[in-house]
Amino acid sequence: MRSFRSIVWWVGIIGGFVFTIHASFPNVYSWPMIWPPITGATAFWLATRQPSPHRLRTGLAATLAAAVIAGVVAFIGFNIVVNVAIRVMHPSPADVGVPNQLVSAASFAALAALAGISVVAALVGGIVTLPVRYLQTRNAH
Repeated sequence: MRSFRSIVWWVGIIGGFVFTIHASFPNVYSWPMIWPPITGATAFWLATRQPSPHRLRTGLAATLAAAVIAGVVAFIGFNIVVNVAIRVMHPSPADVGVPNQLVSAASFAALAALAGISVVAALVGGIVTLPVRYLQTRNAH
């Protein structure tokens, strides 16, 4: 059985990475926002596998920690993707007449908001998983 810290780090990093990769592909029918709730639910589920006195609280703590890690990974990944896309696929902001600071500040704020939304979505995924695990523990006794 993996430790709490190992579960949180692995689920958070993989969840953020998968979310970033999926959101980076420009497809109209793509649903990349499905990955943050799956990340939160997975962290909760894996952290509450072993019976312990406060296992539901431990699961919610794992959900919160994995959500924050996934949000940070997604934020960094989106910054890399946006900067590469702006520099490679589009003309520089100086060619269009827009100062660099405005484009960078706007993209930074938008990516921070997206990372924050992914953290909230991951928390919702963990909270939705809570009743399922609670009912399993109640029926086990």
